Amino acid sequence: MIIKDSPICGSGAAPPPPTTLPSISQHIFSITQPEPLPDESAGKQTQCGFEGPEKLFEIWFRPVNGQDADESFGNLHTPTHAYPNDAFRDESGGWHYRKTGLRTVQRDVWEQMLSIVQCQVLNVIENESCTAYLLSESSMFVYPNRLILKTCGTTTLLHAVSRILEIAAEHCGFHDINAVFYSRKAFLYPEKQAWPHGRWSDEVTYLDKLFPNDTYETSGYVLGNINGDHWCLYMCTPLGAGLDLDGVELSDSSSSRSGESDGESSGADEDEEEEDVTLEILMTQLDPEAMKPFWRTAMELRAAKEGGGEKVLKEGAKRVYRETGIEMIYPNADVDHYLFDPCGYSLNGLLGPYYFTIHVTPENICSYASFETTIPAKNFYRRTRPGSETEFESFDDVISRVIDCFKPGRFSTTLFTRKAAGHKHHASGLMQGNIKGFRCRDRIVQSLGKWDLVFSHYDRARVAARKVVKGKSGAAR
Repeated sequence: MIIKDSPICGSGAAPPPPTTLPSISQHIFSITQPEPLPDESAGKQTQCGFEGPEKLFEIWFRPVNGQDADESFGNLHTPTHAYPNDAFRDESGGWHYRKTGLRTVQRDVWEQMLSIVQCQVLNVIENESCTAYLLSESSMFVYPNRLILKTCGTTTLLHAVSRILEIAAEHCGFHDINAVFYSRKAFLYPEKQAWPHGRWSDEVTYLDKLFPNDTYETSGYVLGNINGDHWCLYMCTPLGAGLDLDGVELSDSSSSRSGESDGESSGADEDEEEEDVTLEILMTQLDPEAMKPFWRTAMELRAAKEGGGEKVLKEGAKRVYRETGIEMIYPNADVDHYLFDPCGYSLNGLLGPYYFTIHVTPENICSYASFETTIPAKNFYRRTRPGSETEFESFDDVISRVIDCFKPGRFSTTLFTRKAAGHKHHASGLMQGNIKGFRCRDRIVQSLGKWDLVFSHYDRARVAARKVVKGKSGAAR
């Protein structure tokens, strides 16, 4: 589908792309309009498989006058975590929380936007910090001034970016952007994607049209093996504020360091709350035995066919949660999950101000699972924080626990960290890469201003067979 045919175009719609560019690695660099896909039988479509690797879009808005505009209120069960929060109790003992900014946007508005992406809302959960939408193709997380949209298959995520900007302006008064990120793993079937998806340079060109270089500083990256597993990242920040060597905005450097004493800022505690981390684990070649629970059972299939088995289907998602060990990753989280027909699984989890999400495509021909979380590991901070008792000691521990659930043959990880003003980057030391049973084939550390990125790729370790050569005496040598 071409963008001009999208339901929402707006003035930011990208023009038809150029038709020529030197061919290097075509699915990454070639800028060409794809021909319409040929008709295929259902059997061939099944053989083609499903595109599990997701497109991930994240945008941070600058709050209006330092605060979010409107507010509404929501009800809350008793918090199950010890992280600091803004929930409050009424006279009868009930818990409530305030929703501001993007969280005040009504569900039907988001659903209209998601129709451009070509996916639907399955269910919604929320807590005092975030609203999590479980989608027919992955997930969306909405914070007061931050939105994360993750979609798989042949969804047209970038077609909806203009509409997201309109919603933020019309409903929240957000006109200024702090940062934009768009990323994805190399597609399994790039030729099946609708333009501009499928070719990385098309996606970068499209985003550069939405975020022009007279207003924003943008960059596109490809990390990893371009003829194998690699990961693509686009990032965008507003022009105007330069960065020093530590990635701190120069306009803020003097004030942030004016109260330093003994190497620490007087506002260290407040600055640490501004730090942010996201870990992704992107897994392929999943063990078929480990994938069996992600298929509906005969009873679950029968219940879905008869149309009256909602309880059975909910129990199916719970069954997967228990049998696979996923429940042991973050056992205190509030989760919302769904087991698809006949197979496939999605989960959203909220734990205080953080989220995690899992998506699984279990078919052997295209097996894929992704795990993403913003829940820190204990070694991310320099001090013990309220709520951190339930966190893993390190991100390597998180990775080990996750891959034990899915048993991939290979996987890639990205660790994206943002530091507060005046603090040194330390992302490269947060992951040692020592994952039992795997060898780290690639490890790339990228400094991106306020952010640090560590990309790693792992293959399952193979023990080479010892070659035995016999001499004249018959002894091995």
